Amino acid sequence: MPTIYNKPQAGKTGWPFFVCLLIVFCIGVAGRSWANSSYFGPMSPTPGLIFDVAKNEYVRLETLQSAAAGAKYILLGESHTNLVHHQRQAELVDLLSGDGIKRAVVWEMINRDQQEALDAAWDNPDLEIEDLGAAIGWEDSGWPSWHDYSPIAQAARNHQLPMVAGNLPNALLGPMMKKGTVALPASLAKKLVLPPLPDNIKTLFDQEIVDAHCGMLKPNQAPPFSTIQFARDASLARAMFDAKHQKGIKGAFLIAGAMHVRANVAVPWHLKRFDPKATSIVIAMIEAPDLSVSSAKPADFPKMFGPGHSVDFIWFTSGLEQPDPCEGIEMPNVSPQDDGMQPSADNTDPTRSDDGADTLAPVTPDKAPHQKNTAPSKPEMDAKTKGPKTDNDTGVHDPEKETPAPGHKANSKNPVIDPEPSDNPNRLIMPIPPARPKD
Repeated sequence: MPTIYNKPQAGKTGWPFFVCLLIVFCIGVAGRSWANSSYFGPMSPTPGLIFDVAKNEYVRLETLQSAAAGAKYILLGESHTNLVHHQRQAELVDLLSGDGIKRAVVWEMINRDQQEALDAAWDNPDLEIEDLGAAIGWEDSGWPSWHDYSPIAQAARNHQLPMVAGNLPNALLGPMMKKGTVALPASLAKKLVLPPLPDNIKTLFDQEIVDAHCGMLKPNQAPPFSTIQFARDASLARAMFDAKHQKGIKGAFLIAGAMHVRANVAVPWHLKRFDPKATSIVIAMIEAPDLSVSSAKPADFPKMFGPGHSVDFIWFTSGLEQPDPCEGIEMPNVSPQDDGMQPSADNTDPTRSDDGADTLAPVTPDKAPHQKNTAPSKPEMDAKTKGPKTDNDTGVHDPEKETPAPGHKANSKNPVIDPEPSDNPNRLIMPIPPARPKD
């Protein structure tokens, strides 16, 4: 079954959002030939083509727009380091806002404890979009340049959409690696109402996380990572659900890694817990394969998201040449009795790895669509560790109010393995494009 739940009727058409000219050299005009026909049969994916998973055919952008019109929740999956994906996300936020429904824009890249700073910056009419990242400390977070993501914010501003921080605070990661979901603050735990991690999701997450660590993480070390990914998905879903309680807001967009938007195991799975009757649609941006080494067909690509129908539409884009993410990777020495949750004391500065939430699983070893590498071999920035703060009113330690300390335990010489740290090498792999000159 497709994952467009209670598919809504088409709404009125909005104008596509044209961002900066960087997109021209990535996609060019060749990918536009599909606009005159809705189906090209089994031809291999190329940049610019949009694939309707349920119909098993290529479709025009207008068809995607019609399918998404009226949906309460629209999830836009990305590869974090591909700036083309952020251009397409911006275009979709602009285009799909033309159906008359105001949706908040929820960000995986902004943590819940940054909401106050985000609100202050977003509500400042004199603050330029290009300066918003600096106002919320984006460039210190380890994500690709704010300049890459800024077109999405510009589309949100054009439609006067609120911006919402959706991810878990970094300060929670260390405690959750040791204690699991009991480390969540009571107020957040009450919001997320996390059920036990279902066996099928745990099995999938565990395997994906081991694979994403280039075989250097043992299977018995994966469960804490899976628990955090499950909680992250719930946090993003809850932020989307809560956003519609704002005045005039009827739904939400989500900007997140492709593996966070999967309908059957990730954020939409939790959305159905919070808002079971709501409509949602999943659109994933995927790099088209190198046709010189791949004969993959479009129907092969949904399998990369795991079993079942996880996405509704795939928008193929140009890829970017990247170093091998596994080349030179190192993992810390881990005490077996701790199941990977606590590195040994003789290794206090390990190379950290991602939780795999932006890594697509291959179809099969011999028929995997060829994807360009998406990470370098070495971290490109040092982690910045700061101590926790204390609530001045209650004296109670609240992780949601802490200054982030990615990858480290407070007041400890021994860091824990952070599943998605701020100095993650998978995030900083591309030269930052020059900022556009201001008029």
